[in-house]
Amino acid sequence: MKKKRGLLYGTAALAVLCVVYVGVGQYMNHSQEQAKEKKEGDIIHLTDLTNVSSLSYDFDGKELSFTKKDGKWNYDGDELFPVKQAEVDALASTVSKLEALRKLEGGDSLSAYGLDQPIRRIAATAEDGTRSVILLGNAAGDEDYYAALEGQDTPYLISATLYNETNTGLNDLMALEEFPAVSGADIKSITITKADSSEHFVKKKLDDKDGSIEWYRDSVDLPDNKVSDNSGLNVLADSLSSLKVKSCPNYKVQENELAGYGLDQPSAVITYAYDKNGSEETFTLSIGSLNSDSTCYYTRTENSSNINEIEKASIDKCLTVDKGIS
Repeated sequence: MKKKRGLLYGTAALAVLCVVYVGVGQYMNHSQEQAKEKKEGDIIHLTDLTNVSSLSYDFDGKELSFTKKDGKWNYDGDELFPVKQAEVDALASTVSKLEALRKLEGGDSLSAYGLDQPIRRIAATAEDGTRSVILLGNAAGDEDYYAALEGQDTPYLISATLYNETNTGLNDLMALEEFPAVSGADIKSITITKADSSEHFVKKKLDDKDGSIEWYRDSVDLPDNKVSDNSGLNVLADSLSSLKVKSCPNYKVQENELAGYGLDQPSAVITYAYDKNGSEETFTLSIGSLNSDSTCYYTRTENSSNINEIEKASIDKCLTVDKGIS
């Protein structure tokens, strides 16, 4: 009888604990939801723009303005200018709902915060025509800035994000040309043409499992064309696959301007073939003269309007490695 009574007491106690546990859980969830709502309600936004379609800001005395068309940002000063889309998208996101750290009510006039003569003026317009103009004033320590909306007298304290995203000149917003995303192992053939010579190398795969290969001059059909040491051409393939543009001094070159870059009659032309999604693609790079400080070569990819600069050491490695191939 005592055992039954103890079992009943234990069962009842367990039931009570379950009810308490569920109640505590519901209370905690409710408290968390209230805290979340309160926290979200405490956030102050200077702006509320949906789908920002145009942006402008002043930098070093020049206004830079951009308009989004067909999902792509264009520089209003020159539609051919290649804009870094990710950077302008980030700025658009920041200004669409610019968050304030604090609202400085009942304080000094705007001049006390440098907002009567702002260091920067950022304008943004949404697709529905809503427009906001943000004024940036003095720095408040190392991380924050004073800000206000044009036409309003209330200053705010914001993070340095907006300042950093607009502390950029036009050249820093230029998207550089990207070369094929390949590795040296993807390259199947290489041709290097210079003023007085042309060399063509072809790779032959021996076994897909272990990746063993052989390099040949001109054709894999003749055994005598086999290169005795693969290392030089493997280095060349790796060097070609790692070439990157350092800068672009001219993104809309005309034919009559090519001589100024040594690209009317290139000193060398490099072409390589590579596999892409099961088909063969080719990439051609023309090498011109050295730039003014001799740190980079002027280069141009086939049919491109861009004159690019690539570091001299990277190009030299591609043009001289073939001397050790036998």
